[in-house]
Amino acid sequence: MARPKTEKHPARLTVTLDEEDYKEVCARAESNDVSAAWIIRRAVQTYLGRPQVSGATVERASQTESPNNG
Repeated sequence: MARPKTEKHPARLTVTLDEEDYKEVCARAESNDVSAAWIIRRAVQTYLGRPQVSGATVERASQTESPNNG
């Protein structure tokens, strides 16, 4: 189905991850039957404090963790 003309187009972004982070993102994506891009989008939503959209269940980071830890 085509996207409604009034809907905003998503922006594209390229990021570089170190090998360990990339492997973990891919492993979590595979174990949750979602794409790596989905994991990254969910991480950004969580970091920005936005409500999570419905979809696959992924482990959620502890509320006490700081985004600057690591």
